[in-house]
Amino acid sequence: MAADIRALTGVRGVAAAVIVVYHFGDVQLYGGGNLAYYRIPHGYLLVDMFFMLSGYVIGLTYRDALGYGDLKNFTTFLWKRVARLYPAYFAIGLLYIAKIAAGLSGQDTLSMFSAYDIVGNLLMLTGWGFYIHPLIGVAWAASAEMGSYLLVPLLMLVTIRRGPLLCGLTVVAALVAIYAVSISGRGSGGPLDVVNGNSFYPMLRAVAGFTLGLSIFRFAGVLDRLSMTAQDALLAVILVAIVTIVSLAAGDRLLYLLFIPLVAVLSRDGRLAQVLFGNALVYRLGIISYSIYLIHPLFVSFAVRAWRHFGQTELAYLLASAACFVVIWLLSELSYRLVEMPGRKVLVNLFIPKQSHATAARSAAR
Repeated sequence: MAADIRALTGVRGVAAAVIVVYHFGDVQLYGGGNLAYYRIPHGYLLVDMFFMLSGYVIGLTYRDALGYGDLKNFTTFLWKRVARLYPAYFAIGLLYIAKIAAGLSGQDTLSMFSAYDIVGNLLMLTGWGFYIHPLIGVAWAASAEMGSYLLVPLLMLVTIRRGPLLCGLTVVAALVAIYAVSISGRGSGGPLDVVNGNSFYPMLRAVAGFTLGLSIFRFAGVLDRLSMTAQDALLAVILVAIVTIVSLAAGDRLLYLLFIPLVAVLSRDGRLAQVLFGNALVYRLGIISYSIYLIHPLFVSFAVRAWRHFGQTELAYLLASAACFVVIWLLSELSYRLVEMPGRKVLVNLFIPKQSHATAARSAAR
């Protein structure tokens, strides 16, 4: 299969878009600061889909290059992941600093960040449970995913390189970890919405999702035994079940479990998957989804300010939000073209010898 599965990239874009809408709705316009303006039930769970998607893609891309105790290949892998995530994280972080310095972030000031916080943010450790005050709140997910990368050789060993029994036990362990997160009492928007860097639960959440993604890669091939029509029907059933659960605002854990077969069936890139998630618009959203995810919280407060300025009507907030969505999209395109891709190239050329590229390519070809 191609390394770039369009449906998986596209669903990442859909997930990012839903998270944006979720955060713009989760503001307290009315009700004395007690109620959200509107709420997409379980919108925060799309972050967990990110973790599963990352696990699947890493399994697909590095299944042969990693897992055999080759330290050089593993070091190259880590540098490539840093090169993928860090440039946009750093550049967008400067926008957050500028917003705070300009007094546009409410009561936030730069003096809130201690030297410890500054170092922790620079090293992208806000999701590791080290009590670091985050500059970019949503970046806990990228930070925790970086932590998952350190465990990739071990996780590949137990999910891909050994027998199905060990993989099955690992899946059970990952689901138990997710259950532990859900009953921790630390969730804000819901039981699984655990993001505070003052515990290791966010990291546990990321590692569990990443592990499930690797396991999906291990077993998703069984879907190829189904006809294309059967795969399309299965995808339709899963999507209807997801919409039903969201409409009924049912439990987090049930929706989380549905993400597993969803990622599996989308990985086959079938006809319906291509129509819904592989089309040009949705696919492009997936390409720039990382920048969308990091940038969008910058603009929630601007939409609220515009609502206050233009009469505090529902239409004013909807129009302000729509304008913010356009700006977020444009800035994300610029970030991808001018920061993410050039930054990745610079870091790879600086820190990964060309010989390591050749070695990794030969390992992947085996």
